[in-house]
Amino acid sequence: MSLPITDAQERMAVLGAMHVLDSESGPSLDRITSLAAFAFGAPVAFVSILESDKQRFISRIGLPVAETDIRMSICAHAIACRDVMVIPDLLADERFKSNPLVVASPHLRFYAGAPLVAKNGVAIGAMCIMDTRVREFSEADRAQLSTLAQLVIGQLELRNMSGRLEPVSGIPNRHQFQIDYDALAQRHSGRRMFAVLVDVFDIPRANEAGQALGMRPLEVLIRRAAVRLKLALEGLADVYHVGVTRFAFLVEFSSAAEMEALVDELRQRMTRPLMAAAVPMSPRFHAGVCAVTLGEDTSDDVIRKVLIGLHQSFEARHPFAWYSEQRDTKMRRGYRLAADAERGLRKDEFYMVYQPRYRASDLQPVSAEALLRWTHPRLGPVSPGEFIPVFERTALMQTVTPWVLDATLDQLAAWRGAGQFLALSVNLSGADLSSEDAWNRLRGKLHARSLPFDCIEIEITEGEWLRADSVAGRQIKAMAEAGIKIAIDDFGSGYSNFGYLSDLPIDTIKMDKSLIDNLETDPKAKPKVTAIINLARELGYRTVAEGVETPAQLHFLQAQGCDQIQGYLLSKPVSAEALLKVFDRALDGRGPQASSEIA
Repeated sequence: MSLPITDAQERMAVLGAMHVLDSESGPSLDRITSLAAFAFGAPVAFVSILESDKQRFISRIGLPVAETDIRMSICAHAIACRDVMVIPDLLADERFKSNPLVVASPHLRFYAGAPLVAKNGVAIGAMCIMDTRVREFSEADRAQLSTLAQLVIGQLELRNMSGRLEPVSGIPNRHQFQIDYDALAQRHSGRRMFAVLVDVFDIPRANEAGQALGMRPLEVLIRRAAVRLKLALEGLADVYHVGVTRFAFLVEFSSAAEMEALVDELRQRMTRPLMAAAVPMSPRFHAGVCAVTLGEDTSDDVIRKVLIGLHQSFEARHPFAWYSEQRDTKMRRGYRLAADAERGLRKDEFYMVYQPRYRASDLQPVSAEALLRWTHPRLGPVSPGEFIPVFERTALMQTVTPWVLDATLDQLAAWRGAGQFLALSVNLSGADLSSEDAWNRLRGKLHARSLPFDCIEIEITEGEWLRADSVAGRQIKAMAEAGIKIAIDDFGSGYSNFGYLSDLPIDTIKMDKSLIDNLETDPKAKPKVTAIINLARELGYRTVAEGVETPAQLHFLQAQGCDQIQGYLLSKPVSAEALLKVFDRALDGRGPQASSEIA
């Protein structure tokens, strides 16, 4: 016998969702199987589960086989009738008289089976007893076997739900979402739906509330928010608690406009004040939304995509955002770069180039900045603007920074050995300096190469971490006291706190390229740049303009008294050999020019 393919597909989806075929399922049913054998005085009792091509006996007593072909299954008939099926004499039934269990050992003659029906109405198997003799089965016996079948289903569903409910909200968790989604995808492959991830309290706010009120009031807030969301989606979608303050659901609409209307309605409902420890709290609402195709997008894909949309809504300060394939590609590319970085260092894919800095008054080269470059074997040249932020978000800077320092100092030592006494700037991040031994490690590298401390300048990017009383601040002071120059890089690009300019031993302020780019187009850019140059002069700092690309920018900066110029107008980043030629031209009295030996 074979079952209709649609029935088999539905059954397999339910079996997968309930994890019935896990190795732990059978042992959890053995007591019920033993009870069935005892209650009916039967030598054989078992729980039969029907797959697409075979039946498996996941719990059995007195049965010598663990599985049979679906064509030999008596239980396949039992689940089709949807009631307790009784065969008093299998030898007398044309369908079963040649069954191997009947004609050969153990020579079974009697069968009774009650279907195992899941909550969604799909029959997945049967609770069965068999005997070696012909016997009758009363209505009371049928009712008792049916009750045992219900116990089996109850046990399977209880075991399935264990660990799949979020304790705080009491609703299904992310694991259950994945199970249900996979089952839905098997049954309705190709169907288009919308997935939504809602954050009712962003994590910083949740942490703040937990510190102020304690965890129990915070849990009450999350539980109440979950109830609100469930009520709002009643009859429309099942809700899953997939993160501390995050809930997901799937819904079917004919258009994106309908989806957006629902999200807006949810926002209005969810942001009404909630009470916690007698304090009215205003929940925040952010959501990530994406369209999914069942059978194409996996459950992991769905969670990942709505998470991308959610974080986009945070950054845009908007109640919701759609999944962006472009943002997704950029993020995955970034983490691919992170995964490949250490291998790249071993394979010499990274290398250093050097961009000269020129004195503004006569455009003579005075130093250079050491810059890291990467040629990826498959992606080609990768911009530092792309890979450096990825490294800073991970632990990779702990590996990359020592490599950059070693390469830079090795080059300085090689130049000095050849009679070339150049000075280089090298960039360090906040993470690089936030270690009590940062200066000791740098000093050790300089000593190992017999390099003087004043041959390098450390460039640090301004930020909230830059405080005189911090670990980084103490490391910077120690470096400066030894004679190392300190420069603030990207000044004016975002966070700017003039307080540290007098608290830390800074020598140079490097104005960010974004300020220089706007000199010819933004009327406010010139006053900003002029103010920075004047302030630096008053405080005794040198100013460097980065990213100078046009004569008009250069002339304005020279007129305002900027000390040094760095940018493509005068020279692109070049190789170590080409940098020496830049300085040679200066010695020969020739002016700056962009080198043709661009790295």
